[in-house]
Amino acid sequence: MRVSSTGTIEMIIVAKALGDETRARIVGLLGVRALCVCELKSVLSLSQATVSDHMRVLLEAGLLVTSRESYWTLYAIREDLAPEALQFVSLLMDQVQTKFPEDRARLADTPVFACRTDARSRSVTHPRTLHRKA
Repeated sequence: MRVSSTGTIEMIIVAKALGDETRARIVGLLGVRALCVCELKSVLSLSQATVSDHMRVLLEAGLLVTSRESYWTLYAIREDLAPEALQFVSLLMDQVQTKFPEDRARLADTPVFACRTDARSRSVTHPRTLHRKA
């Protein structure tokens, strides 16, 4: 969490990070449980790069923590947020749930570690390569 030299949380940075609709939706989903990028990508119908960029902004604002689960990085809302930031995030999650109820419905239908199911469908004999559009 970003804290100024006077010891107060930099709410401008938090507000800026949460001012984007997609990041607000991500925080709304993280209110359900810790998620990996592939789950967010699937629920929000965004590219992995786009989701990763949004996660970077939220991390830099000090709103999230990460943990590892095998190959995957899980993102969660910090439990030790300053009271004013926690209140702001809580209000935001309520509004996001009201405005985008389909996000949580899609999350319920998305397999945990959606990328794990993608990985199983790949052939193990072929190395992972970048695919370019022709």
